[in-house]
Amino acid sequence: MEVISYKKCANNLYEVRFHNGEKYKLYEDVIISYELLIDKRITNVKLQKILHDNELLESYYKALKYIGIKMRTEKEIKVYLKKNSYSNDVIEYAIDKLKKDNYLNEELYIQAYINDAINLSFSGPKKIITDLEKLGITKDNILKHLNYNDEFWITRIKEYINKKAKVNKGSTISFKNKMYTGLISLGYSSDAIREILDDIKIDSTNSFKKDADKVWSKISKNEINDKAIWTFKNKMYTKGYTQDEINDYLNNVNN
Repeated sequence: MEVISYKKCANNLYEVRFHNGEKYKLYEDVIISYELLIDKRITNVKLQKILHDNELLESYYKALKYIGIKMRTEKEIKVYLKKNSYSNDVIEYAIDKLKKDNYLNEELYIQAYINDAINLSFSGPKKIITDLEKLGITKDNILKHLNYNDEFWITRIKEYINKKAKVNKGSTISFKNKMYTGLISLGYSSDAIREILDDIKIDSTNSFKKDADKVWSKISKNEINDKAIWTFKNKMYTKGYTQDEINDYLNNVNN
């Protein structure tokens, strides 16, 4: 086979046309490596080697573009290249070259991920560890960078609760239940959450009055009897209000 023309394309590629009508897009580095500008006659065996080396570079550049969107782990890149139908040896070449060129640095990735989790969300330690493990990073390596003390995480729990308390529209009990569930899903210690919630005082007076008036207005349209009272109490219990709050309200209504 003999090369008859070169046509420059985007992304450091050239369209190389052969005398038999075949054409391939090859990277400039491959063209130079195989001296195709000097010796334009190649065998089929040499062509296969050229195409294989070209595929190696292609996988590297594809991974590099993938990293350009945002930082990735080794596992993410392997999954991505696998989806693009690259073989294992081609993928390993791309990974090795990325590491060599310092585009794939697990330590920097962990640091950046933890910083984002701390500064841009309320993620707790368990969630951060779990999420990073899913990305193929070992727990030991994560813990080397997740070196915050218990007081730090307790402060974050309190900040989360205080933020949610400002827009709370329910009972104290329902609010605390929501906080517990939410903080558990965010990866905080159940013991720490319970301890903090036990000490939290939430003023639910306005919420109670609003909910009670709404429930009572529906019930009072009909005859007020024992069944109506029971229905009112049950609905208010369901919303998380206490017996004392409910009885005080009913006493005021009766008065």
